[in-house]
Amino acid sequence: MFVEDFNEFFISDEMADNATIGTATVAGIFESQFVEVSGIEGVRPVFTCAAADVKDLAHEKTIKILDKTYKVAGRQPDGTGLMSLILERQ
Repeated sequence: MFVEDFNEFFISDEMADNATIGTATVAGIFESQFVEVSGIEGVRPVFTCAAADVKDLAHEKTIKILDKTYKVAGRQPDGTGLMSLILERQ
């Protein structure tokens, strides 16, 4: 079985950010994605990281990124080993 190594994509001193989940530090890409729902436009915070790093992270769990606290509102695996966590600012 092939397992992708995402470490070179998530180097925090280049373009990645570190998230604190419990006592663990997880590297990933933090961004505000554009969304449109029923004609209303906005942005939502999303943290994309290796799925293996957050395999036990459930909805409503707390995650801290760039000194801000969020709750996990959704989990979107992409099928390649990455996971996008849809977040809600707390």
